[in-house]
Amino acid sequence: MKSRDYEYVLAISQEGSFSRAAQRLYITQPALSSAIKKLETELYGVPLFDRSASPVKLTPEGQFWLEKARRISELDNEIDEHFSSVSGVLKGTISIGSSSFFCAYVLAEIIHRFQKKRPDCRIILTECSSASMEAGLRDGSLVLGIDVERPDPSVFDVTELGREYLILGVPSSFAVNEQLKPFALDRGQILTRSFLDPSVPAVDLRLLSDAPFILMKRTQDSYGRVHAICRQAGFDPKVSLYMDQLLTAYNVARNGQSACVFFRDTILRYTEPTSRLQYYKLGSPLAERSIWLSVRKTPKLSRLTEDFIRFLKLSMKE
Repeated sequence: MKSRDYEYVLAISQEGSFSRAAQRLYITQPALSSAIKKLETELYGVPLFDRSASPVKLTPEGQFWLEKARRISELDNEIDEHFSSVSGVLKGTISIGSSSFFCAYVLAEIIHRFQKKRPDCRIILTECSSASMEAGLRDGSLVLGIDVERPDPSVFDVTELGREYLILGVPSSFAVNEQLKPFALDRGQILTRSFLDPSVPAVDLRLLSDAPFILMKRTQDSYGRVHAICRQAGFDPKVSLYMDQLLTAYNVARNGQSACVFFRDTILRYTEPTSRLQYYKLGSPLAERSIWLSVRKTPKLSRLTEDFIRFLKLSMKE
């Protein structure tokens, strides 16, 4: 079995689509389809995928192959890690799953610095939802997961990496900003987190009960939090648009969508200043949440992975 074959089959099974898997793997769809056809030919012509289904799914034989391939991959990694450890060289592969925000803005730089320290380390970074991240941790395709949702503690060891805070953005064109002036935050207060000082007042959300909002989809942690925050203020939000990612929602609002948006405060570290949104502090404890690092309780982590986790924790405190 080639490790490439395992990665290809795994990506298609997770994405449910050859085209999306090809994008994730940075290859063309015809090249991916050709590689899978070649593998199926080597397996006596038995199909690994039901291509008539939407989304595409593994056949029973495909599920069998993927499970055996996963075990082979784990054994290969164990052998490599054992002998690299004996030789005094830390090398191997670490697979990490997280949201697009953490992948693009937080983890990319941390991984770059770690690989300067450990040039023999190969890191696979996968953008995924909370549900697919947990599934990847369970089936072994991911070693580490980083997310704001905390997975089952009976299956995973979970460590808090840090905390983040939801901020409210209101389009500057909305007349209600005049009433909200006493609560307005500037960008600097958010970047330094000085807005957390009790002397800084939280916005009166009741004044926005008739405003349109961009919210996360029901499966996202923010969906429940935002609905609860609004209900505490005495109303249910009027939703004009549902999104998959807070970063996307923020950019849509910033680029002219006439709707309020709840976003993570750390987004401002990685985006350009804008005059199109006014920022406000939320008074609810639900606006604060933890960032969790999750790993399976078994098998035991490699020395390389443990080294990366130590590096990650120190980096997140910087």
